[in-house]
Amino acid sequence: MKKSLSKEIILNKEFHIDFKGYNAVEVDQFLDQVMNDYIYFEDVILQQKELLKKYEDALSQQKRVILEYEGKTRADALIPREVTQTDLLKRVSKLEEAVFNKE
Repeated sequence: MKKSLSKEIILNKEFHIDFKGYNAVEVDQFLDQVMNDYIYFEDVILQQKELLKKYEDALSQQKRVILEYEGKTRADALIPREVTQTDLLKRVSKLEEAVFNKE
């Protein structure tokens, strides 16, 4: 739904005067209140749009960080870890056990 009124339309609106019409001053005061509300709500909408853009930018930055982290994690998983002497001794021990205890 698109808004059909703006502060300019409200400000420039003119009414025909009838013999038994509304009090022009009261109508004018009411339209001033309506116009002020429009100005306020336009400001609120603008602030909300700016805030939404800020949050969307922060979200996209977080998504980039997550993708970067996941890429590093995958790369780390593919790189063999450093083999220590303890690892080699454990492996030799298991092989000896498998060979000599096969009897």
